[in-house]
Amino acid sequence: MRRTSIAKLAAALIALVVLGVPDGSRAQEWPAKPVKIVVAFAPGGAADLFARLLAAEMSSTFKQQFYVENIAGSAGAIGTGQAARAQPDGYTLLIGGAGPLLTSPAINPNVGYDALRDFSHIAMIAGDGYVLIVNGGSSLKAFLIVKQASGREALSIGSPGAGSLGHLIIEQLKRKASVQLSHVPFRSAGETMTAVLGNHVTLAIQTFSSAGEQVRSGKVAGLAVTSSERVPAFKDSPTFTELGLSEIGGVAWFWLTAPANLPAAIVDKLNAEVRRIVKLPQVRQRFDNDALVTMDVDAPTLTSVIAKEVATWGPLAKEIGLRVQ
Repeated sequence: MRRTSIAKLAAALIALVVLGVPDGSRAQEWPAKPVKIVVAFAPGGAADLFARLLAAEMSSTFKQQFYVENIAGSAGAIGTGQAARAQPDGYTLLIGGAGPLLTSPAINPNVGYDALRDFSHIAMIAGDGYVLIVNGGSSLKAFLIVKQASGREALSIGSPGAGSLGHLIIEQLKRKASVQLSHVPFRSAGETMTAVLGNHVTLAIQTFSSAGEQVRSGKVAGLAVTSSERVPAFKDSPTFTELGLSEIGGVAWFWLTAPANLPAAIVDKLNAEVRRIVKLPQVRQRFDNDALVTMDVDAPTLTSVIAKEVATWGPLAKEIGLRVQ
């Protein structure tokens, strides 16, 4: 009887040891099976393109299949929530973005996740800045002077959607520049550009990548950019800081993240790999063509960046009364 008890105790101890090892051993062996990268939007958008770029490179580096799964719905909240609830074992990753992770938790009390508490932020991929555009025009400074000196009604300004980062930048502009602007939300960047070209709105906020071709062709003028420095693709467009509006800015960041408590060894592997990928000459060329920017930072620094973004956009979204549709 005693031998049986000792045998059972030994077996239990062995089981505890084996169960206690996986965090380290799994991290060392990872990936031992295919890895899913969740995109919380339909195929074809920026998040999807970045995911497929990473998947192709990582499949080659790690000798395992990395594949993309699109889980669209609720402005990205459905796929993001599913990823947050997955096991933190390195086999479910997510392309993080401003909408699902920065604004949705602020305006939807039932979103079911927190951008900082429920995720292990891994590595920055790229960011798409914004440019204020007009169908014809001179400079933003001239526009502001004329607008402030006149008694005309508010100028119409389009963005690719209520609650988008572009919309929040418009709200920054209204507050910091003390101008009267009437926000007109559209369903996409394409619709917003069509409205500007058709003179259905006077101004619009567009990402660099969506406005680049029209600005370069001269069909619209780039009045100011939200990046901290001038962008080569829009070399004639000053920054808001140059125009005395340093508090206006914003970049639509995309980064690799995962469920909270992802083992540090896996985080480090993925961080190093993403930083390698974004430095590849062919990737840099694609980023430069679309005026995309990136950050070469470790995971803790990235988490600090995300924390600052949450502190900036969440309160503004609440202040302007954004609500879940």
